[in-house]
Amino acid sequence: MVHKKEKLTAKEKKAQNTFLASLKVAKRKTKNPVVVAMIGLVGSGKSSVARELAGLIGANIIEGDEIRVLLRKEGEKYEGTRKIAENAALEIIKKGGNVVMDSDHIDAKKRASLRAKAKSAGIKGIKLVFICTYSEDGGQPGIPGFTLDTMIGRNMTGAYDEFFGEAKTSWQGNKQKKAAVVKLREMIRRLPHHYRWENKNGGRWIIKNPPCAVFADINTADPDWKLEVRKIAQKLF
Repeated sequence: MVHKKEKLTAKEKKAQNTFLASLKVAKRKTKNPVVVAMIGLVGSGKSSVARELAGLIGANIIEGDEIRVLLRKEGEKYEGTRKIAENAALEIIKKGGNVVMDSDHIDAKKRASLRAKAKSAGIKGIKLVFICTYSEDGGQPGIPGFTLDTMIGRNMTGAYDEFFGEAKTSWQGNKQKKAAVVKLREMIRRLPHHYRWENKNGGRWIIKNPPCAVFADINTADPDWKLEVRKIAQKLF
């Protein structure tokens, strides 16, 4: 199902205008325009991969969380995030740039909507690819959920950011600790989209196969993950 003829509320339009005004189109390094859409949990490393890849191919990063902050400041709900992100991506592509969409595209409707918007742009040679990030450290027999440790650790110790740090939570503490709690809450909430529970030997979480054909999947627990990103960039040139 594709989202049809969507309209923005007045507050969403204001947030979109603010976001678009902040963008300066990066110089494209690829022959044809590219839209890269990320798939991955909070803590899986998708933002790190997005930044690394954007620098290599010459692309603007559209962060869903940055748009949500703007919507929150307008007193608006987050439902318009996807619409604004897609509109911004089209604006950048039309101006000759590349885009990396730094938000989780695990949802089939979200992917379908992006495909439709990219096709509607009518730009010759445009390429839309999906890249899946995960963080698997191999697991360890007898320790259920061991493979989630890296993601959990990243969410607990990551630097403060405005979206998670200013989100509502009943947990008391400084902004960094509150942000960590919200990140973990978001990771747990979306975990079933990316992992399945296997009730054997005490139980463990097993990563699912990507929900669609992906251009690449990157294990950011691998010390050489940046090398894999460079290989992806070469394929996009």
